[in-house]
Amino acid sequence: MITVYHSTARTRELTTIDQAKVGSWVHVVEPSEKELDQLAAELSLERDILSDATDLYEAPRVETEDGATYVFTRYCHPGGEDTSTEPLLIIYTNNNIITIMRSGGSLFDLMINGQIEVLTTQKTKTFLQILEQINRSYRLRLTAVSRHILRIRREMRQSEISTREFLSFIELEEDMNEFVSALQPQSLVINALESGKYMRLYDDDRDLVEDLNLDTNELIEQSKMKLRTLINLRQAYEAIATSSLNRTFRHLTSIAIFLAIPTTISGLYGMNVIVPLHDNPKAFWIIALIIAAVVAITVNIFSRRKWL
Repeated sequence: MITVYHSTARTRELTTIDQAKVGSWVHVVEPSEKELDQLAAELSLERDILSDATDLYEAPRVETEDGATYVFTRYCHPGGEDTSTEPLLIIYTNNNIITIMRSGGSLFDLMINGQIEVLTTQKTKTFLQILEQINRSYRLRLTAVSRHILRIRREMRQSEISTREFLSFIELEEDMNEFVSALQPQSLVINALESGKYMRLYDDDRDLVEDLNLDTNELIEQSKMKLRTLINLRQAYEAIATSSLNRTFRHLTSIAIFLAIPTTISGLYGMNVIVPLHDNPKAFWIIALIIAAVVAITVNIFSRRKWL
């Protein structure tokens, strides 16, 4: 679906228009092959590069072709089935800003709903606002991960966590690894933009790019920190689970030994041969007392040596 937005410093309200014109923002979601052909023809874009925007595993990069700058980025999309990030292509031309998203999402809701003022005629500022929303998507997810980690810590102190929670460690680790893999090349892309080689930057724009670069590097460090925390939690849980399993086996082994004592003694006296006390009317109670005494001694020895 292709939607064209337009706003100016005079009107300031972001409105939807039918056709792209100078200073408009062309936003494309889940494009079909026909729509990509239409974009390439109407806005003089490179068709092969547009196809890359629909590749789920496209890595962040920047390139230029016929005066247009193509910036591939990845934004946080935790609801994805295969990955927790999605590709986003931002195209900066002399006349327009074009964004192409492989799948729909809430990435630009604040901009489209007017909660963030967008002046599409100021292309560089709009471009940087889009990058800010990408960083915001990661920041929101990292905040949610932090809350999840704190909850898991509380559960580990109070009781054993479930297998489902343990599997969530692995899923979150994969997410953090993916965040780092996406944000590191994205930081290089922002560094390349800061040079002014791909678009004209004024002093205010340079300040915004520097802030974006610092923010991106901070997100990288936060992702790495969360990754280390998750690995430590998982290893701690594995150690606790292993210790608990060993303790359970030790208890079961001790119980088996205690049960083997009366079984062995009663088995000996159950043989069809003459045994001590065979003619004693109190033999049962004497044997029961012997069994109890041997079991008690064995339990005492196990307890003193902490084998239980």
